[in-house]
Amino acid sequence: MKILGQVNWPGRSPTVPRGWVVATSFNRLKIGVPGHNTFKGFVNVTYEHPGGPPTVGGLSIDVFKAVVRELPYSLLYDFVPYNGTYDSLVEEIHLTTFDAVVGDTTIMASRCKHAEFSQPYSDSGLQVLLYTKSRTSPARAWLFKKPFTTWTWISTTLINLYSGFIVWFIERRTNRDFEGSWFKQCGTIIWIAFTTLFTSLQGDKLHSNLSRMAAVIWLFVALVITSSYTASLTSLLTIPNLNPTVTNVEILRRTGAKVGCNGNSFVVKYLEDVLKFEPQNIEKIFSEDYYPEALKSGKIAAAFLEVPYIKVLLATNCKGFMKGESFKVGGFGFVFPKGAPLLLDISQGVLNVSESGTLRNIENSMLSSYKCSEPDDDVDYSLGFDSFWGLFAITGGASTIALLLFLFPGALPKWPNVGTKVFIETEPKHEMQNLLRTFASPQHGPVEDEKILFSAEMKTQ
Repeated sequence: MKILGQVNWPGRSPTVPRGWVVATSFNRLKIGVPGHNTFKGFVNVTYEHPGGPPTVGGLSIDVFKAVVRELPYSLLYDFVPYNGTYDSLVEEIHLTTFDAVVGDTTIMASRCKHAEFSQPYSDSGLQVLLYTKSRTSPARAWLFKKPFTTWTWISTTLINLYSGFIVWFIERRTNRDFEGSWFKQCGTIIWIAFTTLFTSLQGDKLHSNLSRMAAVIWLFVALVITSSYTASLTSLLTIPNLNPTVTNVEILRRTGAKVGCNGNSFVVKYLEDVLKFEPQNIEKIFSEDYYPEALKSGKIAAAFLEVPYIKVLLATNCKGFMKGESFKVGGFGFVFPKGAPLLLDISQGVLNVSESGTLRNIENSMLSSYKCSEPDDDVDYSLGFDSFWGLFAITGGASTIALLLFLFPGALPKWPNVGTKVFIETEPKHEMQNLLRTFASPQHGPVEDEKILFSAEMKTQ
């Protein structure tokens, strides 16, 4: 038996064909791909050196290669970058410039006039991406100071020291707890000032009613401040508030807000013709890295992107962004000339890789390659001075009034120290004046209180 040599199949290919042969080594498919893609994760064209052959990668390319492996025959092809819009790239199929188009090309009715699409290999839909003012915690070690602004902390410290000084100044001559050296008395002032935020002053340790009056107002303010601090800190720890800058497309259009989209995609025309945005309010963006920056800075109020692009941006920016309204449009598909016999096999291959889980694995591999970046907390939710200035004014005013009444007791008419009979014989309109004169007496104390209150009973005995 005569041994034959190497068998070459049509096209001088040594590979045994698995079915109908579409292309040979002399007639390889010329496949157009987007040369400058906004989202490099789908189609990325690079060159090792200027003028050299391109290297094409990305999710769309990986899916196409997986589909080709499902074909029952060998398919030879070359990727050719095309620098133009997606619409013009699809038109090149009709002009026979390319045998097919592979990339993140959206299936649209207008494009079907020039070519045919395979089954979509991605989720379909157009969505709005919004920037949210997120409440994020600062460094955990310094979280305790976040509930208040710096000016609030300073104001709280000053008002506490001032109130503590007033109480000490009034009580220093009659209260033994406030005696001692100046160093000890300064320590006492500081101790009183800050322990009031956590514990209450015991009224029986204060001898003057003026100091008691200042302390009561002071304690009320301290209660409000500590409650506000606790509530704000709890909120920072447990509730990540998300407040979108806008709520729907109608508000964007009515207010004339700027919106962003891919500059070379169909979305520009969709925003103008379907959603009725003014052309001057549409920002064309050509880099995926620019979207987060533009949304955070307010250059655009929202971004209109197809669902696969939204997934990429949310994988890159874990926090600070959320999806808004969605609109029904076609997904990504591969493009072929009308009536191309290869189209049916490619569509069948897309279904195979989708049902087998290969498509999902390719997508997960791409998304996992993005490193999530934590946004800076550029929105300050700390309670500022304007939240407490009223309380500070109340406690500061009460302490100042107590100090003035203590320093100038003669400002009020003299009230004879004759006991409770004074209350009985005095006209009602003078009762408050008599009470204030009693509080203003520098010699006033708990012993004097008992003598005044029970003088009538003592005289009858």
